Amino acid sequence: MLKIKPPHSSDSPIARRSLPAFVLARPYPVLFGTALIVRLLGMLVVRQPGFVDAYYYYQIAANWHAGLGLTETTVWNYQVGGLFDPAAQAVSVAGNLAHPAFSYWTPLATLLIIPFFAVFGATFWAASLPFILCSAALPPLAYWLGKLLFGPEQRRYSWLMAVVMLFAGRYFLFWNAPDNFAPFALISLLTLAFIYLGLYRNDRWLPVVGLLCGLAYLSRSDGILLTFTFVICFIGRPWPVRRHAASPETGEKRPRGRMFISGLALALLVVSPWLVRNLFELGAILPANTSKSLFLRGYSDFFSYNAPLDLNYYLGWGWGNLLASKLRGLGANAFLLVFQGLFLLGPLFVIGLWPVRKRATFQPFLIYSVMLYLVMALAFTEIGSHGTIFHSAGGLIPFQAGIALAGLEWLWRGRALPRAASIMALVALGVTLYYAINYAAPDWDTDYQAALRLESWLDQNAAPKDVIMIGEPLSFQYATGRPAIAQASDGLLANLAAARRFQPRWFVLGPQRYAGLDDLYRTHTARGAGLQLKLSAIMADGTQIYEVLNENKE
Repeated sequence: MLKIKPPHSSDSPIARRSLPAFVLARPYPVLFGTALIVRLLGMLVVRQPGFVDAYYYYQIAANWHAGLGLTETTVWNYQVGGLFDPAAQAVSVAGNLAHPAFSYWTPLATLLIIPFFAVFGATFWAASLPFILCSAALPPLAYWLGKLLFGPEQRRYSWLMAVVMLFAGRYFLFWNAPDNFAPFALISLLTLAFIYLGLYRNDRWLPVVGLLCGLAYLSRSDGILLTFTFVICFIGRPWPVRRHAASPETGEKRPRGRMFISGLALALLVVSPWLVRNLFELGAILPANTSKSLFLRGYSDFFSYNAPLDLNYYLGWGWGNLLASKLRGLGANAFLLVFQGLFLLGPLFVIGLWPVRKRATFQPFLIYSVMLYLVMALAFTEIGSHGTIFHSAGGLIPFQAGIALAGLEWLWRGRALPRAASIMALVALGVTLYYAINYAAPDWDTDYQAALRLESWLDQNAAPKDVIMIGEPLSFQYATGRPAIAQASDGLLANLAAARRFQPRWFVLGPQRYAGLDDLYRTHTARGAGLQLKLSAIMADGTQIYEVLNENKE
């Protein structure tokens, strides 16, 4: 009689392979699939944009989907977003705050959301999909990067870099957000890798570098630092004496200048349509608003109404204050660059910089990292340590993780330490999950939930088109659909001047507020600029709601 073996027979190909062997044999689909599952599970926590930048990109995409084009319908910042005359808006319709978008930020995050809104509708789930896909691609790319940097036989590096990219410290929840965290990390990682490949392996990668540099600028204005990195690496590459001789380091021929020029030309081609759009919509190819953040005496200046953010204002602060600010910037940005993605592995990364410092494979990473650090610490000092270097350094994490392991093995006199690599990966996983669960997740929806609590009162007391003046208007508009403008950081009179210009009906003052509004919170009354703030309600959480009255009217 013919005997049929049961499905669990050892002759089965699946049974012959253990799960670890299966994973090791197929790292790319396994890492992508695992990352995708982790990111989808993250949607249980990340159910709203969660912070200013993400609410902004979502709003512009939603406005495009509604047929309004690339417009803002909230005044979130008077220095860079309130540069229009509300009285000149379309027949001065009540609550109409629409004006051209992206006078400060760049558009790639919104451009990624728009096609997903077209297919799935304007929902947060649809807005998250392109960023979930981008972030799911990061761990397999980190694995590939490990092979490029350390050699295909050194798999402990590739696996560590992939796992750290999956559980990337402070970035863990932010990968899901409709912001440029995941896209810029993807673009910058590939740019740095392809700069090396184009200069030392095959110069046909150099036009790809140019394409990525263009996308980097469309993602973040400081993405232009990747173009500078490209130029510096090309100029600084060791050249053989004879034109067609091989490189002394790799045996490869020198890259052709025309391929480098093609890369730069492609970068310009990618950004040109956006620069033309800026010229027609904003009156300048490169809006001047980004430069205002060079002249901040403190981060709150960025949200002021009247502060003249220019060189004279900045120098008027005094040389002592300027020096102290730069020293604080150097310290804060160094700490963030080392620890924000690595957490406990940060010290090993610092040690590992020494043994890798002369390797050509790390040259683009090292040049970009130093340039990013110095620009954020010494030029954009205040915004650098308040989120900018956080946004810009995501693509550096796998490099840093690999260097951390190289540092540990250097301390052990070059011994391979696969067990240590596994422990480092587990540390990254454990500390990241602990941080995400206990610190990041509880605060994610704070502004959104506060807006929903306000909405119950406004539904009964305010008209739908009443403009609301509130501390964080983007999350408020997202939660309620009501037109909103920001409060100013530079005192009560500045807020009253802004209110005179934009004519809000209600002024909402929460327990968390700018220091210049503390007196109003205590005294419950204010007058100025021909306006009066009359207290109408105090919510259970201490939020105060004022009606804005025009004293010149009967």
